[in-house]
Amino acid sequence: VVRGGTDAGRLHMYREGRPSIVLGVPTRHIHSHVGIIHRDDLENAVKLVIALIKRLDEKTVKSFSEL
Repeated sequence: VVRGGTDAGRLHMYREGRPSIVLGVPTRHIHSHVGIIHRDDLENAVKLVIALIKRLDEKTVKSFSEL
């Protein structure tokens, strides 16, 4: 991806668009061979993803692409 960002930056604009969510875990030295994260940050990110998935139903997902 040019100029930073994530693959979701292109995906949400593909054809008529695709809903996308990007979650990041704070990471030191992210562009080196070895990144360093705090375990609590990772565990909380996992909790957030689980909570998000539990709340995503068909109606909610469809609402992402409504104008």
